[in-house]
Amino acid sequence: MSNVRCNESPPAATTSLATKDADADTGPSIAPVQQPPVQSSNKGTPCRINGVKGYQNRTNSIIYCPPLLRGSNTPKDRCSAIVYFGGDVQDIPEKMESNRDNKNYIKWNLENTALLLRESFPQSHIVVVRPMRMEYSTFSCFDNFVRGNNAGIPDHTPMHFSLQHLEDNIFDASGTDTAEPDLAELLWWRENLNLDKASLKLIGFSKGCVVLNQFIYEFHYYKTLTPDDSTMMRLVSRISDMYWLDGGHGGGKNTWITSRSLLETLCRLCINVHVHVTPYQIQDDHRPWIRKEEKAFTDLLKRLGAAFDRHLDGIEGEIEDDEDVPMMAAAAAVTAMETGEDQGDNSMQHDN
Repeated sequence: MSNVRCNESPPAATTSLATKDADADTGPSIAPVQQPPVQSSNKGTPCRINGVKGYQNRTNSIIYCPPLLRGSNTPKDRCSAIVYFGGDVQDIPEKMESNRDNKNYIKWNLENTALLLRESFPQSHIVVVRPMRMEYSTFSCFDNFVRGNNAGIPDHTPMHFSLQHLEDNIFDASGTDTAEPDLAELLWWRENLNLDKASLKLIGFSKGCVVLNQFIYEFHYYKTLTPDDSTMMRLVSRISDMYWLDGGHGGGKNTWITSRSLLETLCRLCINVHVHVTPYQIQDDHRPWIRKEEKAFTDLLKRLGAAFDRHLDGIEGEIEDDEDVPMMAAAAAVTAMETGEDQGDNSMQHDN
């Protein structure tokens, strides 16, 4: 794709304000992470921001990556942000390296993923949301965004305040205490980021798609069940695109939204919907419901006239024999988005 070398493990961080793992943090902290250089500036490398408080003291750790291209003439009210929710196994490098099985996938760690996304969206701020917990160091659990069991298999509800948490946790400048001088210095990027007006692109990969599905439930709640409450709709109106990248999880259902009423609400919001799938998920005969649900999801969106495109990203070889295929799917999907920022609404089309 570029000069981002995702086949190498990133070096250890050289500076850190955090001495504990993100899962145990009691307050926000930041650690810049050194990566293969894309820019000469140290401010171009990803930063870990740990323990950021959101809705009712829910906390998440995020990885932030500033834009690759920062035009001095770009108005603050036209900035954009990418928010990514990853799949099982994906975590920070040292956590993946310490696990006997997961270290095989370390090149797809969340920090390298942030850099891949920045290559695809060079003018956008990149926010990678780390799961609240990694059960058995493997199963991504986004409990702050969607209720689920101990393996992160979702139990969707009409309201889990996930959109409120998204706004408070990531897009509310008051969510991180900048009173400490060192912390304020590391948050240099907030100076040119008007979070209240940024357009948003939400991306879920594999297990991370359960968060996007929960957002759809809450779109419906706010739009139809509480139509007089416009508070959260201001956030929703800033979401321009949503990407489902090879959605899948270990449950036997609810991988894709198939409710007509929920998808009608999504279509009324005029959000551009992008679907990238691979044979790993939709051609797995051991999990036939994924194929059926994805077909129902895409067919309904077509019939409802959504701004929608679907891509089948093929992977050569016998997928069940290749241990790297799940992460290859992510790379294929991200690569396919490389021209994402150059495309306008008129670029939307149906299946390739």
